[in-house]
Amino acid sequence: MAAYCVPGGQNFQRMYIKVHGYIALIICLLGSVANSVNIAVLSRKEMVSSTNSILTALAVADLLVMLDYIPLALHIYTKIGSELHKNSYGWAVFVYFHSIFSQTFHTISIWLTITLAVWRFIAIKFPQKNRILCNKRNTNIAIALAYVICPIMCLPIYFAMNIQEIPDTHSKENNRTYDIKESSMNTSHSYDPKYAISMTNNENLLTAIFWIYSVFLKLIPCVVLSILSVCLIIKMKSSDRRRQKLLKKSALSTSEGEKTRLNDDSSGAKKGSNVGGRTDRTTRMLVALLGLFLATELPQALFGLLTAIAPHLFQQCYYAFGEVMDLMALVGSAVNFVLYCSMSRQFRNTFRRLARKLLPLARQTSEHGAIRKA
Repeated sequence: MAAYCVPGGQNFQRMYIKVHGYIALIICLLGSVANSVNIAVLSRKEMVSSTNSILTALAVADLLVMLDYIPLALHIYTKIGSELHKNSYGWAVFVYFHSIFSQTFHTISIWLTITLAVWRFIAIKFPQKNRILCNKRNTNIAIALAYVICPIMCLPIYFAMNIQEIPDTHSKENNRTYDIKESSMNTSHSYDPKYAISMTNNENLLTAIFWIYSVFLKLIPCVVLSILSVCLIIKMKSSDRRRQKLLKKSALSTSEGEKTRLNDDSSGAKKGSNVGGRTDRTTRMLVALLGLFLATELPQALFGLLTAIAPHLFQQCYYAFGEVMDLMALVGSAVNFVLYCSMSRQFRNTFRRLARKLLPLARQTSEHGAIRKA
């Protein structure tokens, strides 16, 4: 594995890092707008449901992750603000805060996705118990637990890093130290102290963190979601087969009495099919959401597991592909709006109604501004 990371991975990083900041900024800005729209639409009265409550909490977590990444991308990966002293103590504190904040809320997002899958599985597997098990109260408790327990799960990360002063040299490589992108064009002989985030020297703590990150925060959620996704897909196919059998039975009926009875049943069946259709569409949307999650999180989980098994690969490989994994996570958090719009008619209709209400307000504001200027 190390043969692929050195020098191939390092060469790839040197090329990709030049554009990563700008790509990440575009994704974060678009994703922040999309998640804000998700929150506005999903929190409308006509959209109130247990599933939408979890989706709203998920959008909040994704929005916070993206808002936090924007200053990091500007600070580390772009030339914007290049005159700033990027190795100042204040920037080091921010990078330390980012490392904790982003991991915590990304973990919240992961476990909310699991909660969503469990709620949906209960709804289609035990429909008679759905209103009891997945009621509003239990949903709020599940959301609150995610926002309380996940920061506790991330506690070891809080103690794995510290801010230290680094020597004022032109070398960018410090043993076991995060490089905070020194101002490479700084020709003034300034003796201002420079700071960086360093990892702890406690090997046991580092190993524990790698296992917690790769197994508990990544791999276990991916396995659980894979199982639930398969179960949901099997249930959808079973429902489709049952619906097809009912249609065949109705087509083969010939007697008048049978036709009359079927006409009565068909009116009820149509209503049931509409409800079933909505249920299937919701399930398909959630399966697509889970598939997207697995596509972005599973590679990170496997990479983290490999690092936990062979910690020496952390320096050689993790840094080389860290930005790519960040980008995958950001993409996964940004595209939910497109998914909802493409697969949920109710979401689209509510979004249109909300847009119609907001557009006249924007026009009135611009007209009043124009009149005042005149």
